[in-house]
Amino acid sequence: MKIERIVVGKGKSVPRDGPEGEWSKVYYQLEAVPAEGEDVQAIRMSLEGILEQWLSVEAKPEAEVPKLDLADLDQLPWTAYKTKEPAKEGEAGWIFANTKGAEELVKAMQKCEGKLELGAYEYRFSGKEKNFITRKPKPVKK
Repeated sequence: MKIERIVVGKGKSVPRDGPEGEWSKVYYQLEAVPAEGEDVQAIRMSLEGILEQWLSVEAKPEAEVPKLDLADLDQLPWTAYKTKEPAKEGEAGWIFANTKGAEELVKAMQKCEGKLELGAYEYRFSGKEKNFITRKPKPVKK
C-alpha cells in the first residue's frame, strides 16, 4: 500500500472565565506528504509532537463582545474639540474617563487595549494617565 499523504489533527477544550459551563475550543491540523521510503510512523509522531506543543499553550478565551447601548453612548456629554461646545451627532469629541454613564465603555475599552470601534465611532483613551476618552467618526470606506 502506498501512502500519499498523512493528515493529523488534534484539539482541546478549556473552560472559559465567566458563566459556568462555557468552553473555548482550539483545533489544529497538519498534513505531510511522505517521500518514497520514508517512515510514515516517524512522520505521524513528528506531526503529533508539533500539535502537542501548540496545544500545550493554554487556549485563550475569545474576547467578550461588549454589551453597550449606542444610544446611551451618544447621550454622554461629548465635548467638541474646536468649539468646546457639546459635540453634535457624527462629530469627534471627548469626555473624562470617569464620566457618569461611561463605566461600561471604560471596561470594554480596557478589554480591547484602549481602542474600540462601535457603531459609527472609534473610541480611544487619551491623556498621560488615560483619563480622557476620545471618539471620532470611523472613516468611510470607498
